[in-house]
Amino acid sequence: MIVDVVLAAEARLGEGPIWDPRSSCLRWVDINRGQVHRFDPASGVDTFFEVGEAVGTVAVRAAGGLVIATTSGLYTCLEDGGRRTLLHAVGTTPSGGRFNDGKADPWGRMWAGTMLDDPHGACALYRMDPDHSLHPMVTGVSCSNGLGWSLDGSTMYYIDTPTGGVDAFDHDVSSGALSGRRRLIDVDRGWPDGMTVDADGCLWVALWDGWGLRRYAPDGRLLTTVQVPAQRVTSCAFGGPSLSTLYITTARAGLRDFAGQPSAGSLFAVDPGVAGLPPGEWAG
Repeated sequence: MIVDVVLAAEARLGEGPIWDPRSSCLRWVDINRGQVHRFDPASGVDTFFEVGEAVGTVAVRAAGGLVIATTSGLYTCLEDGGRRTLLHAVGTTPSGGRFNDGKADPWGRMWAGTMLDDPHGACALYRMDPDHSLHPMVTGVSCSNGLGWSLDGSTMYYIDTPTGGVDAFDHDVSSGALSGRRRLIDVDRGWPDGMTVDADGCLWVALWDGWGLRRYAPDGRLLTTVQVPAQRVTSCAFGGPSLSTLYITTARAGLRDFAGQPSAGSLFAVDPGVAGLPPGEWAG
């Protein structure tokens, strides 16, 4: 597969890509710069607004505007970042952590998790329902990352990066409840980061320090490895009119030598030969 640079963003920590079909754009964040981006593939133009603190993820709100998860909590805002409203102030104990990856699910709920470099296991994955109630769903987390759901919604896939793999939960579509956690995939190349699920129900996992992506079957079998010319691949999302383009975010954070990877921090795209699923929206 040919992986192309579609935006030479030089992102410090590009993350959280999500296709917005209403605006025909890809939304993504540069966590360390505190920026929420809007990339228009038709024109190649990328714009952003400043949050003023680290921002881990962005999702589309069904009622209009966006939901963002930052160092200090969960907020709604307009598409240009205006009229920001705090929904939940969420911190870490001890302090010093922040929200990391997250995603709106197909049933109108918003999921986002926190991370803290030390101590391990001090963070959590949260679910925010359409009625704005907030529920800690997974505790003992170190670096909450990729999320996805099976085609029938009965399974949720989850990555806590330092565990080195992808776990599966039984997921109740009607309530969002989780149970039956088990290991589905052990990743032996870099560290698992962001994730998306395609229309065949397969998982695409970004490889931090792994120079690529991997596609896994729902039973955990490795199907495909896609090479990316950047060491720190952070996440991926399907987009475009037919959801047939796989967009890939990367990072420059922590890298000292760019001679072998001048495109580190870029937004990439590839045609993987399979389409994605419609993105979720928070229904609150």
